[in-house]
Amino acid sequence: MARMDKPKAGWTRTVSRLLLLVGLLGSGPTLAGCNTGPRMVQKDRSETPVADRGPQSVSVREVWRTNIDSRFDNVSGMASWSDGSIWVGNSETRDIWELQSDGSRPATVAWINSEPGTDDRVIKRLSVVGDTMFFVLNRSSIDIGTRGRPATVRHIELPYYWQWGFAVAPDGGFVVSGGTDPSDDYFDHSVHQFDSRGTRVDSWHSVFPHEDWRATRRLSGGALAFNASGDLLVSDVAPFRITKYVESDPGQPTVIVEDESIISSTELTRATAPDDPSTTYQFRWNRSIFVTEMQDGNILNVSHHYEGRRGRPYSVWTVATPAGDVLASTQYDNNYTVWNRASDGTYLASHDRHAIKLEVLLEPLGSSEE
Repeated sequence: MARMDKPKAGWTRTVSRLLLLVGLLGSGPTLAGCNTGPRMVQKDRSETPVADRGPQSVSVREVWRTNIDSRFDNVSGMASWSDGSIWVGNSETRDIWELQSDGSRPATVAWINSEPGTDDRVIKRLSVVGDTMFFVLNRSSIDIGTRGRPATVRHIELPYYWQWGFAVAPDGGFVVSGGTDPSDDYFDHSVHQFDSRGTRVDSWHSVFPHEDWRATRRLSGGALAFNASGDLLVSDVAPFRITKYVESDPGQPTVIVEDESIISSTELTRATAPDDPSTTYQFRWNRSIFVTEMQDGNILNVSHHYEGRRGRPYSVWTVATPAGDVLASTQYDNNYTVWNRASDGTYLASHDRHAIKLEVLLEPLGSSEE
């Protein structure tokens, strides 16, 4: 692995207050709400683990799942407001729908992209802060807005295309992980920090090591999350590693967990051995897709895995203490895409075009098996 670069500054440098941002945002599109009629909501379905490693097991239970609406094609991000309502991004129609916390009421359109015809505005991820601020990450831009009818939005261009991680800081700034083009001054870094106005503050963290810049751009970056103290968690590529950048002293990153048994360093070789000879990288390879601090202070990480080049995908759920001790690492056949932790401590995920709320708990080995 390439060396871990140190950032030059903390999260709060040159960052404006959220209240100031509200006054700076321009006018956005008019909201179009609509009642979409009834839809199927399934509740209380537990997943059965395939394999466990560690003194405990990670129990994953679906609180509910819903297909939202016949017009909803592909979930591309979920986030929970403080009142419990949930926003769900639709990458095909490029708008955001709102669900109630129990998933039982009809969805309404909460925000419509002002330029739905542009390729840039394909929603990739979304996040919310407090009661009003929302962030919509597109392919190579971000929309920052205030919740309301109509919503107000500020559009900011970003200097890269592939994003593997996105997190909003407590002060309204945000970080994105992913590779950039060789022309970018920060091409050799994979984590990029911006203030609440969208101005890049700094970039750091190592990139995927490869002689082809296209592979470096496509494969660099990992899952991101801020914890309650404002520290940044970065879930690396291979080998499996979670690094913490402390807000009070970001120049001293700490590797919390490093475990080859979860994702081996051999994935670096596998990722650059594609089936298609016209490319230099593999699209299906084992990597982390989600990391967060749980309500009890432990760290939850979810990684997607593939059995061989065309094998069936599965997921591995790992829980570690803040000191780095792995408490559980549990494999499931269900390959959820996990987006965010909800305001009630549950988790927002998607699978097979369904929006899902999950409960994730640590249990003694064998207690979650049917």
